Amino acid sequence: MNLYPDTTFFLALRFFDDTHHETATEFYEARGDETFIWSPWHRVEVSNALRQFALGDQPVVSAGDARRIIHRLETDVRVGYFLHMEADWRDVLRTAYEISAEHAFSFHCRSADLLHVAYAKELAADSFISFDKAQVELARAAGLQAILVRRN
Repeated sequence: MNLYPDTTFFLALRFFDDTHHETATEFYEARGDETFIWSPWHRVEVSNALRQFALGDQPVVSAGDARRIIHRLETDVRVGYFLHMEADWRDVLRTAYEISAEHAFSFHCRSADLLHVAYAKELAADSFISFDKAQVELARAAGLQAILVRRN
């Protein structure tokens, strides 16, 4: 089974101070026989989120720690913990537009969230995984099986 986790999942899995870290780790370990998809969009959004966490007067993480987490994620992809998959961006953008046209008057959704849902659809993921209830609802509305990850 191919699982498409969103940014909230990957951040929780590798950022030890995330409130969902333990839950993400348990979820990942319980599904060792399933494939967790990593896309170019993950690389951009997850890495950018970690860099943003290092900004401001009270950063959530140091810049050095953010770099180490990004490196760890990239290593995870290289060694095969996550499967790097790509879709044609034109198709992803068309699908994101179609999802927006059909659902954006009914659901609050950021453009970044639309891209994740569209990417999951284009890669024919079996399930969409997130800690974000609104994004799971959007994924379901777009026709994906979606799992809202919660503590057991």
